[in-house]
Amino acid sequence: MNYRKATAADLAAIKALLSSSKLPSSDCDEHIENFIIVEDKDKIIGTGGLEICGTNGLVRSIVVAPKYRGNGIARKIYQRIEDKAYHSGMTTLYLLTESATEYFKKLGFVVKKRSGTPESIMQTKQFKEFCPSSAVLMCHEKSGTNNEK
Repeated sequence: MNYRKATAADLAAIKALLSSSKLPSSDCDEHIENFIIVEDKDKIIGTGGLEICGTNGLVRSIVVAPKYRGNGIARKIYQRIEDKAYHSGMTTLYLLTESATEYFKKLGFVVKKRSGTPESIMQTKQFKEFCPSSAVLMCHEKSGTNNEK
């Protein structure tokens, strides 16, 4: 399997994969340079992205095609997103999920109240438009930082 940075040429396949899992995809083109894809025999079988919000980042819809799930692919996608974020100077990652709370807890995320969300995250389309108010907000802070949550 090949992990690489997404390009505009990958956009249709990324949107199809996200849509097949009922995840938002309409604004992926705005953040395509921060998406990771996973290929198996030249077919995109996984993706995930990062939306840069100053010193905060919003993890975007990590998804793996059903046939490939359970092999650690999503974790590897997340690790690449996290590395990019923290090497770019971000100190805190956020995400919204309706179905993967327990999975992200295993990656070090904690559930947060929406009322304490930084303005930079609240202004994203994910937060304002795409994810319902029932979606759980989660946060992961870079080790060694002292940000208040």
